[in-house]
Amino acid sequence: ATKASLQSDKVVSQDGIIIDSQQYFPKEHVKSGTKGVVWKGRDEHNHPVAIKFTIYEDYEDRSFLEEASRASKLKDYPASFARFEKVGLVELRLPEGDSQVFVCFVEEWIDGLTLESFLQHTEISGTFLRDYARGMSEALNILKTLNLRHGDLHQGNVMIAAPKPGTLDSSRLSVKIIDTGSLEPLDTPVPHEGRDDHRWFSEHLVSIWNSIRKRRALPLADRRFLRETIPLLNSMLEEDRAVALCEPATIASQFNSTWTRCQYAQDEGSVCLNDPFEYIAAEHISSDRLLVSLFAESCPWLELVSSHDPVLLTGPRGCGKSMVFRRLSLKALLHKSRDEIEGSRLAGFYVSCSADLRNRLGWLKTEAMAKRFQTEIVHYFNLLLTREVIQTLIAIGRREDRESLFGYGTEQEKKIHSYLIDSLGATGEECLRLQGLAPMEHALEIVERALDSCYRLMVGGMSLERSPEYTFLSDLTRLLRREIGYFHEKRLTFLVDDFSIHRISGPVQEILNPVIWDRQSTHVFKLSAEKHGATVQDVLNGTSEATRELREIDCGQFYLDLGDRALVRASREFARELLATRLRLAGYEGTPEEILGHSEYEEGSLGKALRARLEKQGRIDDQYHGLETIADLCSGDISVLLEVYRGIFAQGRVHERTRQTVAKHVQHLAIESVSRQFLSIVKNYVPMGEEMYSIASHFGTLSRRILREGRLQKKGDDYIPSETSRIEVDQVPGQVGEPWTAGQQELMLELVRRGVFIEMEVGRGRHGFTPTLRWQLRRVYCPTFGASLAKNTAVKWKPTRFKYFLTNPEESCRDEFERGWQAASNAAQTPQMPMPLE
Repeated sequence: ATKASLQSDKVVSQDGIIIDSQQYFPKEHVKSGTKGVVWKGRDEHNHPVAIKFTIYEDYEDRSFLEEASRASKLKDYPASFARFEKVGLVELRLPEGDSQVFVCFVEEWIDGLTLESFLQHTEISGTFLRDYARGMSEALNILKTLNLRHGDLHQGNVMIAAPKPGTLDSSRLSVKIIDTGSLEPLDTPVPHEGRDDHRWFSEHLVSIWNSIRKRRALPLADRRFLRETIPLLNSMLEEDRAVALCEPATIASQFNSTWTRCQYAQDEGSVCLNDPFEYIAAEHISSDRLLVSLFAESCPWLELVSSHDPVLLTGPRGCGKSMVFRRLSLKALLHKSRDEIEGSRLAGFYVSCSADLRNRLGWLKTEAMAKRFQTEIVHYFNLLLTREVIQTLIAIGRREDRESLFGYGTEQEKKIHSYLIDSLGATGEECLRLQGLAPMEHALEIVERALDSCYRLMVGGMSLERSPEYTFLSDLTRLLRREIGYFHEKRLTFLVDDFSIHRISGPVQEILNPVIWDRQSTHVFKLSAEKHGATVQDVLNGTSEATRELREIDCGQFYLDLGDRALVRASREFARELLATRLRLAGYEGTPEEILGHSEYEEGSLGKALRARLEKQGRIDDQYHGLETIADLCSGDISVLLEVYRGIFAQGRVHERTRQTVAKHVQHLAIESVSRQFLSIVKNYVPMGEEMYSIASHFGTLSRRILREGRLQKKGDDYIPSETSRIEVDQVPGQVGEPWTAGQQELMLELVRRGVFIEMEVGRGRHGFTPTLRWQLRRVYCPTFGASLAKNTAVKWKPTRFKYFLTNPEESCRDEFERGWQAASNAAQTPQMPMPLE
């Protein structure tokens, strides 16, 4: 009723309203929302304005002037935001005769269409997607810089503005955000099931993508652009912000680079980047040829993963699991030399759960739902694997050496095609093949139809009319090995990427596990997942024995022992090669050694330099610098390395011709900034983000105090600082254990699954042959606190003290320092625990 009244010109008088001594004249009702009604009006000088009436009840426990103060900060950015004018109270007489007070916001009127209307009434092309990504990224970057969030960035609050009269480029549209009267601080919690600005932005781009795709005839460049942007959109929608494409500047750069690359036919003989950090994650890379060019062959765990054994590859998000799996796929291997193709031990077929399974099976959450569609789930999974096999065979079939190298001729192609047609139960109409359509391309069409049909059946609550053979996959791989010469001596391997609980529910994993861990002589599976993200139990409650069924390889553990010199050399060489490869592909003249230099400390080590910093007045903060220290920041999370490199290049203003070393203090500031960003992301994790952030913050602060204020330890004839960011917990034999609640167990699991702490291999307790829990704080967080990256001791707790730490990290860490680490000269002091700077 209130909304209807505010839409009436009998209530909202065109004679004018007065706000802060300024008169405004509402002329035409434009739109209404949940708690506000917008009119188009004029000011005293006849300039058009937007006038929004909102209910006063929304401001009973806060001041609208607070929002006005935030909105006024955007006045310096007229290209991206509607200019805020005034806010005040207005009293209106409603039809019933009662008067009611409303809060009234006035801002600049923007000529144009909302994004929603624009997409409905305008035929758009790929250039609009590129320009929108750039325009909205700039607006969001401004909000981020001002520590603000719009909070309600739906398509109705984004205007596609027409150019002003007299503008030379009359075809140029601009993106402008309106309704800036409800801005919030950036760190305000997002309501449950709500969307933040980045999520709204991602959904805008998806809507634009779909609008372009609806056009029947698209230029080749636009079709290529749409295909190439799918990985970018998937990455933007990634829930884990530590690896998601969510930095506005990066989003704009990625879309612009992709557009530029898609305007021209790709030269198959060369691969290049527009900048060294164009692709942070493997998910952004649609080209296998580019992925192979970017891959650093010195990856420490590549040799282990490429064995003949079933493997479960675990590690934190962004550690390079996807990159390794895609590199091992046969489609990627086809872009290597003939010798490397012949020398490979595997013939890999890559499937991404995030891209291929989550959208189709992610809704099957409960055990009852999964069992209801058990047959369909297995059938869909088999079809997905088959599609990858077919696509790989199509790629082989286009090569001149298809017979000489692979032994894959037309006869073999016909036999495999015939098997697939029979096994999939293709109808008579489906069996008809258009003239000129290759057999494998025909098979691909049939498999893709079967995938869509299976999905529609599940969504519709129906079952398959014909149950597929249980032995379908083993029969297919047996046929491939028998008919195709290249596969005779190779281990056919299905590389299933991101097989994690947050992608595929536990009940669905349990149904697929008998397929995955079924021991066959013809093929093997390798899975990647977050730590503790994959179940090893099947629907019959059988559990895979790790020593018999699979081998778990934890990427994070390869970087944790800085005392192992061979391992340190390998990880540092990998970090250097990672950057060197990107510099070369981007056409940069400088080398990693020239631009970043080496980590050199007159005190002898980073830890000693950090402690000495307190004793030297006026010293510049420059301890975190150089290739070695940057490499040591990595806890298996390769995306962290790339973000650190990117941050240093940005602050050091490194360009294509730079050959001089970025100053140490600039590197230090950049590394600290990236560290804080990654730590801040923890707060947004669901569930338990705030709890995990508090635990990481207080333990990081404890690590710093142990290093900088703690007692020295004797080593030979010297006394050295205690360096640690590790926790060790063991159960003393005979001691009664303390029970853990379900919530506490979940918190421990999330801390490891999210990579806040890296779980090391279980050791042996100091009091006998009892298991020891060993956790390493993710190293990228250490620069936030000024903590060392090395370890010469550990924080050693019994289970009761570890529980104390998880339930009250602030008091626990303060007590731990005072009880076991405080230097004698500081014994009388009880300083408060300082928190990291935001």
